[in-house]
Amino acid sequence: MCMPRRKKYQGREGRILRLREVLAREKDEGLGVFLSKMEPEDLAEILGEFSEEEKLRIFDLLDTDSAATVLDDTDPQTRLQILQRSDSRRLSQVLEEMPVDEAADIIEEAGKDQREDLLELLEKEEAEEVEAILGYPEDSAGRVMNPNFVSVKQEDDIETAISRIRNMALEEEFMYVYVVDNDMRLKGIVPLRKLLLSPRGTLISDIMEHEIHSVYVDTDQEQAAIVMRKYDLLSIPVMNRQQQLVGRITVDDIIDVIDEEQAEDISKMTGTIEEERGTETTVEAAKNRLPWLITCMLGSIVTGLVIQMYEVTLAEMIALVSFIPVITATGGNSGVQASTVVVRGLALGHLDITRLWEEVVRQLKIALSMGVICGVVLTVLANIWKKSSLVGVITGLSIFLVVVWSNFVGVFVPMFFKRVKIDPAIASGPLITTLNDVIGVFIYLTVATVFLS
Repeated sequence: MCMPRRKKYQGREGRILRLREVLAREKDEGLGVFLSKMEPEDLAEILGEFSEEEKLRIFDLLDTDSAATVLDDTDPQTRLQILQRSDSRRLSQVLEEMPVDEAADIIEEAGKDQREDLLELLEKEEAEEVEAILGYPEDSAGRVMNPNFVSVKQEDDIETAISRIRNMALEEEFMYVYVVDNDMRLKGIVPLRKLLLSPRGTLISDIMEHEIHSVYVDTDQEQAAIVMRKYDLLSIPVMNRQQQLVGRITVDDIIDVIDEEQAEDISKMTGTIEEERGTETTVEAAKNRLPWLITCMLGSIVTGLVIQMYEVTLAEMIALVSFIPVITATGGNSGVQASTVVVRGLALGHLDITRLWEEVVRQLKIALSMGVICGVVLTVLANIWKKSSLVGVITGLSIFLVVVWSNFVGVFVPMFFKRVKIDPAIASGPLITTLNDVIGVFIYLTVATVFLS
């Protein structure tokens, strides 16, 4: 029987409008035919635009394979709604169509009672694999690996190896064949292309590559992504501490890891404890954001205390007050710029923690050039605005010192955090801005006091 040819609808908005029309007009049979012609990835992208009842109606009419793709690719809020409202038996059938690592991610998001029900409904072998993956540390290579891989013995010849592969139940495509001994210790790798193109009778030991790039199950997933990107790997083997091969991470898993790590870094840089996924209650979201807001508020109070210390200076030349926002904003932005560059370099592996002072010196040179330019510009503007050369000199020198200081803080703090095993992304955003506000105002008013005295 020929499968219906999937039809593409132009543009995201076009697909949403078309699906709304079909939902309103067609009964389940007609809607099911329409959904069978849509790419599941396209459906996953737009499913969040519909009501909860419409989402469930759509999901229930999908074939198991398409439902698995939609459930994995859709937004977290829609996925949670489907998990909470769908029948556990239907969900278990969908999960069995997924690679084990993806099924483990979905089951982890379910409630405790539903999680137990789903595990009971899964086939025993798959349930054990899911539980094993969930047993690894969060954000580790073990949590994103697929325990299914293709392995052969180094004493096999080409025909034996290919026959062994044909008898395996493979859930995903593979590009590498792993060579293991009787204890499942990894000995080498054979690219699939080399396996297929080698002459008959060739031994695996003669064509396998001995240079192996691998990670351990407890290696941080971000480090696994760095290794794969560095060596242009399509998949990477994962081993336990006994050097036994236990799984592999594929490039599509790594893309998900990179997206997740970027979202996590952005959350921390904007002052939230963890990424908000749209499924939190109002109280949970507020608790997530409040700590850094309180920290910034306390930091601003400290800035106010610094200003109070210099109230005599400000009373003597009230024009200086007008430039406090300039000092704090420029210093904060300068520090965030530097910290963002450093955090990104550390995340991508471009910066090495052992080169701390080398990077500090490089950023200092940049800061000096920017400080001179900002100082000259502000000196001229202050002279024109306040018609006072003294105000111009004070503000110009202060902005120079503040820019240099802020860049130093923006480089040093995330590098220091990295060295002491704290996520350097925390150093960006609110922390750098608040710290530079306090010190920037202190520098500005100290310079003013020196000149006025």
